[in-house]
Amino acid sequence: MGILDWVKGGKSGKHGGDRPPASSLMNAAFNREPPNERAMGDMDTSKFDESLAGLLTRRQQVSDELLSMEITTVPGRREAVPRLRELLRVYPHPLVYETLIHAYLDAERYDEARGVAFAARERRIECEHSPHPEIRAEIDRLNEWTPEEVDAVRLERQGGA
Repeated sequence: MGILDWVKGGKSGKHGGDRPPASSLMNAAFNREPPNERAMGDMDTSKFDESLAGLLTRRQQVSDELLSMEITTVPGRREAVPRLRELLRVYPHPLVYETLIHAYLDAERYDEARGVAFAARERRIECEHSPHPEIRAEIDRLNEWTPEEVDAVRLERQGGA
């Protein structure tokens, strides 16, 4: 029996309570099977595996802390260096690396800025190869600092002084 026959029979009362033919569309329409979750909007934190949920929780804590810090001014970034280093131990967020590089450049600590730029590059590679799109998205539209760019800033600032 096809779907059209089943619908016609249901209206005329010929098949008294017979279920519709088995098909994915009909099962979804009559709530016989749960819908497949394929879109990002269908997921929430209760559906992530525990390791990813832990990563995302720590990332959110670090993001919230970073947003609450006064890092928009040069003195604010210099004062934030110890806290930024602590945040990297909690979760290696690429934005924290970026902020720490700027803080070291502001404090004229170029060798440390080079080291952080190298670590940030390694974290970028980790993010690119993550199996989770939530982690890969951390580096979207984020410019990469290289140790050579840090050296260029050093030369510019020392040459201009």
